[in-house]
Amino acid sequence: MCAICGFVHWDGRPVAPDVLAAMRDVMANRGPDHAGLWVQGPVGLGHRRLKIIDLSDQANQPMSNEDGSLWLVYNGEIYNFPELTRELKAAGHRFVSHCDTEVILHGYEEWGEGVVERLDGMFAFGLWDARRQQLLLARDRFGKKPLYYTQQGQRLAFASDIKAFRRDPEMTLRLNPAAIDCYLHHLATTQEQCIYCEVQKVKPAHYGVFSAAGVRWVRYWQPPFGHKLALREPEWLERIEAALRRAVRRRLISDVPLGAFLSGGVDSSLVVALMSQVSGGPVRTFSVGFREQDYSELHYARLVAARYGTAHEEIMLQPDVLGILPSLVWEFGEPFADSSAIPAFYVAQAARRSVTVALSGDGGDEMFGGYDIARAAWAAWWYERCTPGPARRMMDEVLLQRERVEQVPLLRKLSTVAIHASRDPGTRHSLSMAFGPREKAQLYRDAFRHLLQDEPALEVFAVWQPEIAALHPVDRHLFLTMVTRLPNDYLVKVDVASMKVALELRCPFLDTAVAELAGSIDPLCKVRHGRQKYLLKKLAARHLPHEVIYRRKQGFALPLEHWLRREWVPWLRRWLPAGHLVATGWFDASAIHQFIEEHARGKANHTHRLWALVWLELWWQMFVEGTLKPGDRLSLEGP
Repeated sequence: MCAICGFVHWDGRPVAPDVLAAMRDVMANRGPDHAGLWVQGPVGLGHRRLKIIDLSDQANQPMSNEDGSLWLVYNGEIYNFPELTRELKAAGHRFVSHCDTEVILHGYEEWGEGVVERLDGMFAFGLWDARRQQLLLARDRFGKKPLYYTQQGQRLAFASDIKAFRRDPEMTLRLNPAAIDCYLHHLATTQEQCIYCEVQKVKPAHYGVFSAAGVRWVRYWQPPFGHKLALREPEWLERIEAALRRAVRRRLISDVPLGAFLSGGVDSSLVVALMSQVSGGPVRTFSVGFREQDYSELHYARLVAARYGTAHEEIMLQPDVLGILPSLVWEFGEPFADSSAIPAFYVAQAARRSVTVALSGDGGDEMFGGYDIARAAWAAWWYERCTPGPARRMMDEVLLQRERVEQVPLLRKLSTVAIHASRDPGTRHSLSMAFGPREKAQLYRDAFRHLLQDEPALEVFAVWQPEIAALHPVDRHLFLTMVTRLPNDYLVKVDVASMKVALELRCPFLDTAVAELAGSIDPLCKVRHGRQKYLLKKLAARHLPHEVIYRRKQGFALPLEHWLRREWVPWLRRWLPAGHLVATGWFDASAIHQFIEEHARGKANHTHRLWALVWLELWWQMFVEGTLKPGDRLSLEGP
């Protein structure tokens, strides 16, 4: 794992090495083992390295080919690099290192831009081609590794971390109100809306070729949901196990100590089981829990650790959440309100004391039909299939008016099904909003509302409508989760939380072959009769205790609802309605006060909304006002 950055000045003006070095070094936590810099006139590349494979200096970056016509900075791991190395050597290419970085350089020499789609792994890279005077920026299929870029005048800059751009005194960075609207909807900014107007994200499964004439974008992969295979259940189980076992084995290549996160859920437990079967010794496993038993899965993690004799470490958290929040707000760079980032950080911190690489179960739900939304989509399919058109239209008139049915449990459940069956993306995803239309109407003042055009938070769904229209409702939801929430939230969380402590995290479920196999499964085999992850749980039954598999999913979350209803209430009342976001004239203080009081009295659950406002207020203090520093510590007794 590493951090990358670079400049290209199309007008020929030389790159300032000190500015490039400052951009590079603000990302030092992502690559503490080596700092590299290459500047040649109007082009400059910077790199911070975390040594994982080939620990020698031959693998340092920026790296060039033999004649110096290509220069590369790269972040990630290419899991099929041994096969590609053999193929390229057979074609006459000579390697000077044993790392995966060099495969990209020689692969570009051999296949040109086609090298990108031949790479299987997690990656983001910038490759300068001096002969063609062009820069290739590329990102992996799921967006596991971040890559930002900005073009201002004749200057192109890119970086792994958005904070790097703040180190350039010539950079213009204006706050993007649409990104704040997206954040309050999704709890994170999106691939389409970055927090600064001038900065964009290279989208997952895309690469761009930049030159003085402009940029040409290529989408080289998309989730393969169209082609289905007709296999019997035993055949599916054999194929899934073989693909996962291969994905796990590939991710065990490392020249530094390696372990695994073990949450006690099906996905991470299955990864640990397969690791234990293919590795040469006991697997090191790491789990976190809370004293509040409703939020702890340590019991199930212990069952898996005992079955496979892992070298298991547990961290019982009494987290100083307010104390560490400023450092996390700094690390994420953009507003980010998925509270599971905090336990993810703590387990990464604990693991880093023993290992440099860890495997996780991320991606299992997206590939194989997890989450309540998959079950709701299955129910919506039945609703759509079994309700005649006229009757459905009459029912929808009632059921889609959520406020009218909220107090009747049966109608509330039917309303949820009707919402998921809606053809309108805004309606269909309204239940996943942190701030929906009603809450935004309360919160936003005219000064902020006038800055928004249309509904930017819904663009993330609307752009995919043509591609998902013909899919089964379950596949539609899984596809959208894979291309929206996965790269916008879940993968950002694990990347930033792990790289804050320079830990590389690998995800076997996000292996290309596993994803393509999962896409070929009939969705009614993934969610069978409303049972989520049916096939994956059948496979897990071969390797895991029954009670680990068939239990209520808890997730990896903090007891925030409890804290925001008790200990934190006086602090929230003092601090949040009087914050900078209210002082700007954008947000309404009385609405924030109402959210706090309704939550404190148990009249409503505003956990996600309050947490999103807390994080956004801190982000504003740090990156807009400059009054909060990364090393500051908050407390309930503070202002």
